[in-house]
Amino acid sequence: MIASNLPIILCTFIIVILSAILLLRPTFLHYIHNYQVRVRPVKSSKDTSASEPKNSVILIACMTIGQIMLSALPSLADKRAVELLTFANYRTPKHLAIYTGVRTIAAGTILFLGIVAGASSAINFVLSVPAAILGWLMPNFFLSQRAKRRQQQIVKELPIIIDLMIVCAQAGLGMLQALDKIAKETQESCPLLAQELSQLINDVKIFAKSVPISLLEMGQRCGVDEVINLASALTAAEAKGADISYPLKQQGAALRDRIRRKREEEAGRVPVKMVPVIMIFIMPLILAPMLGPAIKTIIDAIGPIMRSMPS
Repeated sequence: MIASNLPIILCTFIIVILSAILLLRPTFLHYIHNYQVRVRPVKSSKDTSASEPKNSVILIACMTIGQIMLSALPSLADKRAVELLTFANYRTPKHLAIYTGVRTIAAGTILFLGIVAGASSAINFVLSVPAAILGWLMPNFFLSQRAKRRQQQIVKELPIIIDLMIVCAQAGLGMLQALDKIAKETQESCPLLAQELSQLINDVKIFAKSVPISLLEMGQRCGVDEVINLASALTAAEAKGADISYPLKQQGAALRDRIRRKREEEAGRVPVKMVPVIMIFIMPLILAPMLGPAIKTIIDAIGPIMRSMPS
């Protein structure tokens, strides 16, 4: 009986383990990022995920499967998946094909195991259907986490860009010249926004778009409301012919205040997050030496009475 149900048991075990990892992963990453001890400085790395994906056998296989699925069922590229890929800076058709291939392989593997296990019992195949749906949706969670981290990093870099824009505006540079200068000078300190600003400049020079409109499209492309608000303020200032340094100062102050309040909220949630950790890992260590002897004494006292009772 156990041998016949082994595939569905393994599938269930893997799903439970992956679900636990998905639930605990953001908490672990948060504490590791904030409290890790860095022996040497972290090397700056550029986010080049919008370029062509790396050539490897696994990625090529996933891309091939994804292209076949997309050609057969174009509706698999749903709006939510495309938005998450765009926010995470996976913006080429190959990235979409690889992502679709990964989802297809995950769901197809679980469904295949369910079919194999369903030869002995039909309930195994029935249980594999929701598991396959979960395998299809699970990559969305990882992608949304990456998109969220990228958006948070963009928000952290945005005040620096705004301050540099204020300096350039007060020095008499135009908006396009200021953004071009900032994109070149902040490739190491603000790699994500420097890359987005470089794409913005290309859009302005190649497609003859205005800078505020390109900023608005950049905010929509990144999924960051702060960039969209900045673009709206610059558009209004440019339409009125006013100095752009004033709305930039207002946006920078509002953004820093929003970041400060968000950090205060995160600090206020830390004690609540520590309650499960204390209950799971610390309370047993405190209660075991306190209650252990008492429980042993109670068992020793009740044992003779239980044995003397007639069966």
